[in-house]
Amino acid sequence: MKKNLTIDVYMDTICPWCRMGTTSLRHALKQLPDGMKATVRWHAYQLNPGIRLEGEDYRQVMMGRLGGPSQFEARMKQYNDTGAQFGLAFNMDIVKYTPNTTLSHQLIAIAPEDLQEQLIDNIYTAYFEKGINIGELDELVGIAIASGVKEDAAELKMRLLKGVGLEKVEEGQRSAQELGVRGVPFFVINEEISVSGLRSPDEFINLFEAN
Repeated sequence: MKKNLTIDVYMDTICPWCRMGTTSLRHALKQLPDGMKATVRWHAYQLNPGIRLEGEDYRQVMMGRLGGPSQFEARMKQYNDTGAQFGLAFNMDIVKYTPNTTLSHQLIAIAPEDLQEQLIDNIYTAYFEKGINIGELDELVGIAIASGVKEDAAELKMRLLKGVGLEKVEEGQRSAQELGVRGVPFFVINEEISVSGLRSPDEFINLFEAN
């Protein structure tokens, strides 16, 4: 295992598996030997880049993708059951919108690096546990301030509306395409080992050791 790790994480803010995957990664990183440093770099990947800016009905979008009501209910149960293994709650019955995630990714991109992980976690919590529409600018700004972003709310809102951070979001999409990413979460360890999908903390440790 190398002394230092760099982990690139490709994720979307409305992806339940990404929430579980990043939580699993965090558990694994807590088990690193003393003196080992890990740097996590976050990259935007949009599962639904064509979603209208005002968002669309979550249930309708998912039923269309999964094939119908019974498949939808089974998938919601899967989120709840699998999430519980990582200590996460998914209150999918109160999630009403599939938002366009561009603004949330912009926000992550322009946030101070030391606050990004907490911000991402709070965005996930807002969406999956509280049913907050994270496509709404005011909601996102509120989450940012609560996450420790020390910026005037009006100024932060204006920067997002002007497209600040959008270049970084687009860069993440391009990078994912170059890597052949077809789904998230997607992890790249020390720019050498690529792995897609949800992994347990033990699997991450094994990957770290293999590197």
